[in-house]
Amino acid sequence: MDVQLTSFGKEIVAGLTTGSITTIVTHPLDLVKIRLQLLATNSDHLGYRYVISSVQQNAKGDIRRIVKEVYRGLGINWIGNATAWALYFGLYRASKDLIYELQISGNDRHDDQLKRDADLSSWMYLSAGAISGVITSIATNPIWVIKTRIMSTSGYEANSYTSAMDGIKRLIRDEGVRGVWRGLMPSLFGVSQGAIYFMIYDTLKYRFSSLSYQTEDPNRRKTLKNSETFAISSISKIISVTAVYPFQLLKSNLQSFDAKKKKYTFRNLVRSINQAEGLSGFYKGLSANLLRAIPSTCITFFLYENIRSII
Repeated sequence: MDVQLTSFGKEIVAGLTTGSITTIVTHPLDLVKIRLQLLATNSDHLGYRYVISSVQQNAKGDIRRIVKEVYRGLGINWIGNATAWALYFGLYRASKDLIYELQISGNDRHDDQLKRDADLSSWMYLSAGAISGVITSIATNPIWVIKTRIMSTSGYEANSYTSAMDGIKRLIRDEGVRGVWRGLMPSLFGVSQGAIYFMIYDTLKYRFSSLSYQTEDPNRRKTLKNSETFAISSISKIISVTAVYPFQLLKSNLQSFDAKKKKYTFRNLVRSINQAEGLSGFYKGLSANLLRAIPSTCITFFLYENIRSII
């Protein structure tokens, strides 16, 4: 018996699948990015060499232990990313549909999903991305706190979380329920990254790609060409990540173990980073993030566009 998915359901399935695969492939780069971000308050200008050598030292040069170290936190990262992508894609679809119903007059409305999306303006894409981003950030913030603490420390360090469940128990025991919402403020500011990304992505997709040539042919192509997906997703990611990267860095630091020890607040953390490294400190790990984010996003949207077209 065939199960017919709604457009919302298709987005959920596509988001879960793409989030899972992308996380497994890019996890080691994500770990390096987080550890670089947490060096932003260090005045010794430590960088990639320090992070890589610390991984090797903690693993004592053993290949199996190195692999275990670079994939530390994979489980919680997988849960977080799969959940976040599924929520984001599903809510983005729902938000676009809601905005379409509110903003497009009855006589101009289409039943065809492609034409409906093409009728929206860049500002409508931005609004839909912001709505879905805020809800997703609030819902998944506890996962990111645990993820940051696991991935920022070696499994061989004393007092490091041994698992996601251990992290949840100790976080609530030591810091209370309030602890799971650490870093939420910069996370909400960082929502603009996803909103900017989807605004650029959908604007390029529906205005400048092969999909922009609308015809009445029912057999016309309804998905991007793979080459277009790679080009559009890369351009969108570079611009959006660079624009709001400081908020990602602040979020990682506020969610780290040091946040409690050093009594970080949003304001004094900004001051500490500025004193340690100046403006460049807010972009610590940006190149590692782009190195991870661009191929990650290309893979994600290649899978997303193709999975969505066949389910």
